[in-house]
Amino acid sequence: MIDALGSYRTVGLLIVLLLGGVGERAVAQSSAGEPTSLGIQDAPLGQALEQAAAAANISLVYDAGLVANRRASCITQDAAPEALLRCLLNGHPIDYVQTSKGTYILRPAVRRAPRRGRLAGIVRGGREGRPLSNAHVRLPEAQAFAGTVTDSTGQFRLTGLLPGPHTVVVTHLGYNRHEATVYVPPNATAHHEAALVPSPIVADSLVIDADRYGVSSAQSRADRVSGGSLREGGVAAVPDVLDAAGSLLGITSSPPYADLHIQGGPTGGHTLRLDGVPVRNPASAGRLLGAFSPLALDGLTARKAGFGALHGNALSGTLELDHDLSNRGIQYGAIRIDPRSLDARLQATTTLGSTPVTAMVTGRVSVWDVYQDVALTDLIDRWSTLDPVLAAAQMPTDTSFADGSLGARTQPSAGFYDLHGAARFELDPARQLYVSAYHGGSHLGADLVLGKSVRTVPNEAEKPDSPLSASTFTLPTHDEYSWSNTAAQVRYETPVTSRTTGTLRTSVSHYRGVTDSEVEAPQTAPLSERTPAMAAAQQAAYGQEGANQVTEVDVEGRFDVSLSERMGVVWTAGLRYQDSRFRIGNAFAPRLQHQTGTMRLRTAAEATVGLGAHAQVEGGLRLTGLPGRRTVFAEPRAALRYDRPFDGLGTIGLNVRGGLYRQFTAQFDLSRDGATAVVPTSRIWLPLSAPLTPPRTYHLAADLTWQPTPRWQVNLEGYRKWQSHLLAVDYSALRDRPAQPEGTSDPSQFLGSSRGFSYGGGMHVTYEGDALTGSARYAYSRARRTFPGRFDGRMTPVPWSEPHRLSLTTEVPLGAGLAVETQGEGVWGRTWGYRRAYYAYLTPQDLGEAWERLQLDRPGIHRLPPRYRLDLGLSVQHSWAGVDVKGRLGVANVLDPQNVADWALEPQEEGSVSRWARSLPGRRATISVRIRY
Repeated sequence: MIDALGSYRTVGLLIVLLLGGVGERAVAQSSAGEPTSLGIQDAPLGQALEQAAAAANISLVYDAGLVANRRASCITQDAAPEALLRCLLNGHPIDYVQTSKGTYILRPAVRRAPRRGRLAGIVRGGREGRPLSNAHVRLPEAQAFAGTVTDSTGQFRLTGLLPGPHTVVVTHLGYNRHEATVYVPPNATAHHEAALVPSPIVADSLVIDADRYGVSSAQSRADRVSGGSLREGGVAAVPDVLDAAGSLLGITSSPPYADLHIQGGPTGGHTLRLDGVPVRNPASAGRLLGAFSPLALDGLTARKAGFGALHGNALSGTLELDHDLSNRGIQYGAIRIDPRSLDARLQATTTLGSTPVTAMVTGRVSVWDVYQDVALTDLIDRWSTLDPVLAAAQMPTDTSFADGSLGARTQPSAGFYDLHGAARFELDPARQLYVSAYHGGSHLGADLVLGKSVRTVPNEAEKPDSPLSASTFTLPTHDEYSWSNTAAQVRYETPVTSRTTGTLRTSVSHYRGVTDSEVEAPQTAPLSERTPAMAAAQQAAYGQEGANQVTEVDVEGRFDVSLSERMGVVWTAGLRYQDSRFRIGNAFAPRLQHQTGTMRLRTAAEATVGLGAHAQVEGGLRLTGLPGRRTVFAEPRAALRYDRPFDGLGTIGLNVRGGLYRQFTAQFDLSRDGATAVVPTSRIWLPLSAPLTPPRTYHLAADLTWQPTPRWQVNLEGYRKWQSHLLAVDYSALRDRPAQPEGTSDPSQFLGSSRGFSYGGGMHVTYEGDALTGSARYAYSRARRTFPGRFDGRMTPVPWSEPHRLSLTTEVPLGAGLAVETQGEGVWGRTWGYRRAYYAYLTPQDLGEAWERLQLDRPGIHRLPPRYRLDLGLSVQHSWAGVDVKGRLGVANVLDPQNVADWALEPQEEGSVSRWARSLPGRRATISVRIRY
């Protein structure tokens, strides 16, 4: 018999329980229960429950409203009462409990967000307890987590775990399997140390995936941004892969366009590679546009001052990205949505014949046509006006642009997209074929209608009381900067002998960037009334034209030879062909165009010797040959590493390195003078050929890493660079260069030699606790150089220098998957306060008496005010049936300070000029959602 309690709710259920406790039966059924075979097909749930209770001989209590309008289907064979109820209630938000008397009570299912925990630890191996990198850490019973691998310091971290006991399995080739049970507390971090015992392996061939020859550099962990961090992005910022590099010590990302600088070097002083293939990445309008989908990447590694001979030619360092194919055997999809883009990824594993294949494809597209981000719109609007001082410098002397800059009504346009694909073919356990491709592009621009009264000033021959001739015009303009990149590579890895592995890679990349300025004829004035001043204004608004494309084809071979347990040699050799074409010009500089094709041969060797269990020394030599010059350039480099745990002190790692560095493909930024200057420079990549000598610099750097406990880590670094030969645009020679007929220009006519130096250092402290995770980072940088044709040859601070930079980040978990995040930053000591084009193009004749007051020949005295930023965010993470969802709501620049990017000038009636500030975007809200299934 079934008791239906009708409209009674919680109170009624409690009464039944109390009656049962004093010997009164709530129902007539027995509470013992019997195994039952049952077959029900699409019956009302209440009727099915009544039939099941009678068949199983159990006492069942529930609210009739709980099962109303619900149906059930269930087929069982000798099922226990609990299994019978689970079968009937499957798919319904109904749960059950059993009292001590054996009565089953149905109730609404309680849906609470599980409190998440974290697991962190370290894997050590051998009698010396050396940290093991690339050890596989798995939680086989946690279906939503495939696991992870340890980093170069042997450490691992897993987040978002359900609280309770977890089985942890750690494996590494050459060691016995480690298995343990670890309890993960809610809203806290469990720590586990796994000690692996060496185990000999008998095999025909064996490939060991681990650190070479002893010690691993603890500093390498500090110079890498993991794939997870790339996907997270800033507290209140849409994830931008290159902007994330600014979280590393010694790397700055300068707003508003997020040009990266490594330890005082120019933005063209480093190379960017994806899967080893060079990718040219121009202005990204920092935190607003980006070149790469974070869902596609495994991480970003920065190689700073003193990097090894195997890592290429660059004056400052390298940034290396890799496609993510780490989760072998896992099939999943992920989607991310934010105010600027839609991002999606699919990964699957299959078999071709007997060959396992893991492949992924990722695509991202901007949503500008659907929603125009306020911050980006505001940035373009603030920076899209015809500068009256630059315009006046191009006009007749009897023309005045007094009373400020020209008004502008803007219609900004922006967009980006990128596609990634990668596949790994495991031909056998030791041989692999890896294929990847990337294509992306973006554009940034504005349509404007400029309106201004342009006046012709009477000359001395006219009467003193002659009125000014004024004409009002409307000037429709369009200014846009667009770029695209394509890169692809194929890499084959195989053992050659028992102690040698070989790699062969071929790659191709293509970059194209276009600067487009279109100006229509002035409106509102008949052709007969258009004055020379109006024609000059039209020319000033036209601005800069330009295009640059670079195509590269590269073939490289590599051999990694293990000479002994403590000694090894790596040798690489390659051939690269580059074709570069550019066309550029503006109102201050005649049109330039150039085309060149160069061939480069290169080889590099690096020997590593382990000095005991805790130290190793590296020595390398890189040779680059230019057949067209019949010249070979040598770059010797060396490093000493020391890493050791000390009782009571923790683990300490020291890394000292240095060498000679050259660059054979140079990047130059030509300041724009146009109507909008949405992007303030046009970027050119140029393979250097005779008579230009490749730039060279000398590095000396040291890093110290101290990890006193698993929760704390302190990183210190210092560097010094002697830049004995650099190349830079000579604006004086460019402006004075006479116009030439169509043909190829010689780059040596507008590029000049320069020299300089830079030094600096910093400290990065991180803490990972149960109630708080945070970091603090301070960096100091000082860089000076000469600028050909400018500033009387003096050593001058570089325009991108940020002498003092302090950053703070925190994350506080609140439970139930919620966390509060903060990120703050302060920058002091910036110089070159005025618009860059002023220093490049203006002369004393352009400003008259104001030149002495402004002193544009001394940019180091134009100190900008400090820049501050504070972001706040709230994140939430939850999982439903294998679907992991994470959302974030943030407020960027929450204090809304008026951060000054630079200053511009306005001419006044009496002939003087005044200054006004061009500010960065202020407070704005952001939201994003990421779904993984």
